[in-house]
Amino acid sequence: MQDMASFWDVAYLVGAPWDTGELPGELTELVDKHKLEPGNILDIGCGTGTSVVFLASRGFEASGLDISRVAIRKAKSKAARHDVNCRFYRLDFADPNELASARLPAFDLLIDNGCYHSLSPNDRDKYANSLLRVSRVGTVYLLWGFLRGSRPGFGPPGIDYKEVEDRFSKNFRVREKRELETSFSSMLFYVMEREN
Repeated sequence: MQDMASFWDVAYLVGAPWDTGELPGELTELVDKHKLEPGNILDIGCGTGTSVVFLASRGFEASGLDISRVAIRKAKSKAARHDVNCRFYRLDFADPNELASARLPAFDLLIDNGCYHSLSPNDRDKYANSLLRVSRVGTVYLLWGFLRGSRPGFGPPGIDYKEVEDRFSKNFRVREKRELETSFSSMLFYVMEREN
C-alpha cells in the first residue's frame, strides 16, 4: 500500500487535475430536491473533502476516507475553514485489514466519485467486500466512474457498461443510471440501494 499511497500523495501535492473543488451536479441535485435525507455518509476516496464538507453543511453526519495523507490533511483544513464537523480517515478502502481496524459503522449513504474506477480488477473485488462492511439494507450508494475507452491517453482504467451491475447486483439494486459527458471523459453515474 505504501507505493500506492505515495503516488496519490505526490498527485495531491502537485495539484491533482481531478480535484477541481467543484461538486458533482448530480449530488447537489439529489440533496436540493430532498431525494437524499440527512444521515451518516461516507465518501470513499474523498480527496480534499469537497463533497464531505458540502454534505456536512447540509446537515449530514459526514465522513470521508482516502489513501493519501496529503489529501486528508487538505480535507481537514477545508472543513475547518468552512466551520463544519467532519470525520476523515486515512486508509486503503480495498485493504480489509485497514478497514477492520478503522471500525467504521454502517452508513446511510456511500459516495464514490473516482475511487472505484481507478482500481485493478483484484482490488475491485476487495472494494466490493469493503462496501458490504460499511453498508446495510437500505444504504444508498452513489458511484461515478469514467467509461472505459472513452478517453485516450493516461488515466484510470474506467468501468464498462455492464461491469457495475455484474459486480454489485447481488446486493444492490440500480435505481438510476446515467451517462454523463465531462471535459475529461464520458462517465457513468449510478444511484444504487442495498437490498440484502
